[in-house]
Amino acid sequence: MVLLATFCIFSSSKTERCRTFAIPMIHLEGIHKTYQGAQPLHVLKGIDLDIAEGELVSIMGASGSGKSTLLNILGILDDYDEGRYYLADTLIRDLSETRAAAYRNKMIGFIFQSFNLIGFKTAVENVELPLFYQGVGRRKRHQMAMDELEKMGLTDWAAHYPNEMSGGQRQRVAIARALVTRPKIILADEPTGALDSKTGVEVMELLKRLNREEGITMIIVTHDPSVAAQTNRIIRIKDGVIE
Repeated sequence: MVLLATFCIFSSSKTERCRTFAIPMIHLEGIHKTYQGAQPLHVLKGIDLDIAEGELVSIMGASGSGKSTLLNILGILDDYDEGRYYLADTLIRDLSETRAAAYRNKMIGFIFQSFNLIGFKTAVENVELPLFYQGVGRRKRHQMAMDELEKMGLTDWAAHYPNEMSGGQRQRVAIARALVTRPKIILADEPTGALDSKTGVEVMELLKRLNREEGITMIIVTHDPSVAAQTNRIIRIKDGVIE
């Protein structure tokens, strides 16, 4: 469902006129971020950005350009120094770790280049983990995790450990884990970076299908122009600003 806001004004003749606007899923105004140290590093230098609900966008930039810092701010993993960040019309600012975790669990799913699966847990246990932190009961979270693994074609691999699976299978487990909480947004950091070209194509097709069929807002950080070319919009960052 697209977020909408309606604004009404009265003309001199006292006739009411109203307009309805779509509210961006993500709205950034003048975001700055500096890492303090012996030599402070000003990484983001006034980022303005809107991302609509249901968009499929990519973020590109050289190492040190600020794209990873931007992703961490979008994922409420890092705070910013100046500006405003609105997520679904809610100002995200100076949150306690408890509140930040609550927003992440409710709104955002993460996919990482290195999969970030727990080696001593099976595929289904890895997918269940976000639900455990949400307090979902054992039986329900197991069923929800199995449902997501089924969508990924991994039902037969549910009891296998990460080291028993291929890179593509592990990435699909990671995608299932990102989806199990029904997030509004997926943040994918180099989701094809650790995969061979054929498997990378399969993973991108899967992400595009999820965006198209389920309306999930998808933000993909990538160095790969062929991956970025498959998104609806490319956001290029250089030296802390959007080109």
